[in-house]
Amino acid sequence: MSENTIADIEEDKEDGAEDSQEPELHVAEGEGEETEEDLSAELEALREKYLRLSADFDNYKKRLARERQEILDFGNAQKLKELLFVLDNIERAIELSEESHGEKTDFVAFLDGIKLVHAQFLAGLGNFGVTTIDSSEGTSFDPSYHEAVYKEHSETYESGSIISEVQKGYLLNGRLLRPSMVSVSQGPEKTPEEDSEEKD
Repeated sequence: MSENTIADIEEDKEDGAEDSQEPELHVAEGEGEETEEDLSAELEALREKYLRLSADFDNYKKRLARERQEILDFGNAQKLKELLFVLDNIERAIELSEESHGEKTDFVAFLDGIKLVHAQFLAGLGNFGVTTIDSSEGTSFDPSYHEAVYKEHSETYESGSIISEVQKGYLLNGRLLRPSMVSVSQGPEKTPEEDSEEKD
């Protein structure tokens, strides 16, 4: 075989290899274009999904705000109905007093009626979670629940004990609503001799 023939064969091989590679390149380019279109379509779908989710979330927030406002406005309606019975009884007591036209009314019956209204009102407050603070005589003063409005010497109660309750205090579901106003003992009054002994 001559040198020219060998060179021709190698050249033909290279040409054949180039020809076989060209279609592959075209296919690859074609695939790249399809992928871009797919990505664009997927991106658009995701954008639409995001917009829908965003709109849904806005609607959810508005609905939640409406429901919250309804709870604030009407959540205690049933409990308030019970307090209306107390109001009814107070109005009846007023009517009875007016109907007497200055005549003497049965004070005991009137007082019993007031006590009944008071008990009803306390029961109504209890349904709201309102309870009274224990500020009975001899109870230890607690600044978390009591407010000292008077300090007095007492032979009966030791220092730091409650002598009397001036105004009731209340808790709302265990949390302080209003402190009890109380008079607190400072212990027995010291004699001049005891005072001078302490100073020495």
